[in-house]
Amino acid sequence: MTPRAGNAFRRGHCANAVAGVVLAAAAYVIGYATRYRLVEPEAMGAACERGDPWWCGLRTGFIVFTQGNGFGWAALALAALAVAAIAAGRISVARALALAGLGIGGFGLILYNTTMAAVAAVIALLCLARQR
Repeated sequence: MTPRAGNAFRRGHCANAVAGVVLAAAAYVIGYATRYRLVEPEAMGAACERGDPWWCGLRTGFIVFTQGNGFGWAALALAALAVAAIAAGRISVARALALAGLGIGGFGLILYNTTMAAVAAVIALLCLARQR
């Protein structure tokens, strides 16, 4: 690492990007648990078909949202708004939007919305790395 890069990290320029990656990883882990404990198990679907427990509406809505690429679209919209905020000079707003985009993108990466969520995650990460 060059001295200049080390100084930049100590001043916090790269800390935004690191925080974003950690947030995306945490969202991925939560999405993984949601996918393999709520969405995919046959027992969950069978329970909804038999008795319609209270949580079946939430599960169905979640599945429909995911099938419509909801997490990918949401992450992409947040990343685009972060780019617009940077262009407008609103760095703190851009940071919040980019972090939210990375979080939602983390969900999308494991919850069947990979293509758009990956693009959004890259854009959001670049926004976080660019901020000064």
